[in-house]
Amino acid sequence: MKLNKKVISFFLSMMLIISVFLLPATGSENEEKQNRVFTSSWSQLTTADSGFPSPFTFYPRGDGYIMMSYCFDTLIWPDENGEFIGLLADSWESSADGIEWTFYLRENVTWHDGEPFTANDVVFTINYMKEKAHVSPVGSSWYNTAIIDNVKAPDDHTVIITLKQPYAPFMQLVLDVIPIMPEHIWKDVSDPSTYMEEDAVVGTGPFILEDYDKEQKSYKYSANKDYFLGEPVIDTLIYVQTSDPILSLKTGEVDESSLSFDQVQALSDQDNLKVISGPGYHVYRLRFNIPSNAILNDTDVRKAIYYSLDCEDIMSRVLHGGGVVGNPGYVPPYSKWYYPGVTKYAYDPEKANQMLDDAGYQNKDTDGIRIDPDGNRLEFQLLYPTEQQSQRLAELIQTYFKEVGIGIILKPGDRMTVDGLVGSGNFEMAIYTHATATEPGNMLNSFPTSTGWNNSEFMSLATEQMVTMDEEKRKELVDRMQVLIADNVPTIPVFYRDMYSACNQEKFDGFFYTPEGIAGGIPVEYNKLAFIYGNWNGESTEATEDTSTNSADSIGIFGSVAVLASAFLLRKYSQS
Repeated sequence: MKLNKKVISFFLSMMLIISVFLLPATGSENEEKQNRVFTSSWSQLTTADSGFPSPFTFYPRGDGYIMMSYCFDTLIWPDENGEFIGLLADSWESSADGIEWTFYLRENVTWHDGEPFTANDVVFTINYMKEKAHVSPVGSSWYNTAIIDNVKAPDDHTVIITLKQPYAPFMQLVLDVIPIMPEHIWKDVSDPSTYMEEDAVVGTGPFILEDYDKEQKSYKYSANKDYFLGEPVIDTLIYVQTSDPILSLKTGEVDESSLSFDQVQALSDQDNLKVISGPGYHVYRLRFNIPSNAILNDTDVRKAIYYSLDCEDIMSRVLHGGGVVGNPGYVPPYSKWYYPGVTKYAYDPEKANQMLDDAGYQNKDTDGIRIDPDGNRLEFQLLYPTEQQSQRLAELIQTYFKEVGIGIILKPGDRMTVDGLVGSGNFEMAIYTHATATEPGNMLNSFPTSTGWNNSEFMSLATEQMVTMDEEKRKELVDRMQVLIADNVPTIPVFYRDMYSACNQEKFDGFFYTPEGIAGGIPVEYNKLAFIYGNWNGESTEATEDTSTNSADSIGIFGSVAVLASAFLLRKYSQS
């Protein structure tokens, strides 16, 4: 029997009612899944631009590398415990002498543009970086490919890297640092330091760059839904600069920020903010321009300067408890490479005065600043970055120096200006702050370059420890290097700042400080694995089953009942 208009009208009304109840719920759920936006801030570096995040154009400091690492993967990467896991490499093995390394790559990995990742991309990347190492300061300072003799790919998922000689920190300073690049994009790029097209940030990483604003110093990434370790737990990752991280956290302008110890104390009343901390492989040191200054080239003058500083007091006044005093041997005391048996320089102004007298600066000018027999003042320009802690440190150094007759002219500048002046050797003294790294190959071997101190015994030890595969024997060599640093004072590590960050745990929970740092020692909470294995809004990161294929499950109990009721009534009317 045909349905009359009344029956049809009733049936349509029932379906309309069902849709009213079902569609808003489904839409709300989808909206929630598609709008997991997380905003973070590099609050300690508010004047810094971390650079365009390609492998050759990021600003060559830790924050720049982190911005790049979201887009690009290395062969291996440190996890929450500091243990290396495979990223693009699924597994690996090495010969007994440490010369030949074989990597078995993950299969079914694709670049952000959908092209397949193969072993040829690894071979291309290493050869390209060897060729272009000095084109960009990033390449020459970050990617150590000089130790590699050759690299080949016997098949699409196997790479064999042969070294020129054993290299103790190969995993720490090469494998987990070099970002693998797509050959199909970079093979025709002659100058990677100027290449900043959209495809320059195509990688295999967990995030895809959507926007980089150099003027605003901001970054916006979207999640790589096809990431081989699993889809990130957020959809959009944003980094912004904020001049007041405490206010930004309290108002919700940002969800997470790196902080100083003092800033952490200001958040004690915020229950929704979770604070984590980590050892600060982040040194604040007094850097001397040894090659260009005859006075500072005198080891006894540098020692006198060390004795004139009460580093414990300075640390307390600058950090208020958020750090540890510097080690004259440079290696932080919480490092496994730390050697305590080095010369110490306890605060001793009398000794400092005597040493300066002996160095030929017995007389003083009318303002109390020492002068040599020719009337030349014992006075230096002190270059320093304008962030708050460096400013305070510079002022305290000026005060302590004046007590022993050393004059200091303060010369502030933003971080990039300071980096540029120090890098070009255009300074006398500088407060230099940076990650110390955690691997001796980075932490200590760079001293002749970073200080201008050329000691033949030190350089011999530096070379030997890099090829010593026995860690116990290598530790003995590194200990001797620390003794030489402390005895010669090529730099003064005043203190190491602990690391702190706060995050709105009601939105995201999962940040951690990687033991020994990231990519050779970057001591930050932004290990990209946090966004893979962390929790969004308290939800587990384990993949949930997609129940949308089951119509009864997807519309819920009410919808199922309503559909059945409509079907029953429709059948009843049709049979009447």
